[in-house]
Amino acid sequence: MLSVTVTVTGSKITKVTIGTLNDGGNFRSQSIDQMAIPQLEQQALQAQSASIQGVSGASYTSAGFELSLQDALKTLGFK
Repeated sequence: MLSVTVTVTGSKITKVTIGTLNDGGNFRSQSIDQMAIPQLEQQALQAQSASIQGVSGASYTSAGFELSLQDALKTLGFK
């Protein structure tokens, strides 16, 4: 389970961080998450939307991040 926290200032996404992350304590998942999450956060800031590319080799993390980002942006009324 992964949730994203988004900060919007005006009409600009200014910060994207992980709110919660539960990968079940799996070492491989933790390793992938540590590599992928900073890249995903950066992609979201650059795209200024949930239209991100994801990270090769981290498909589950990328998909969870994107879905959570979409939900967070929708909640904020950000399009």
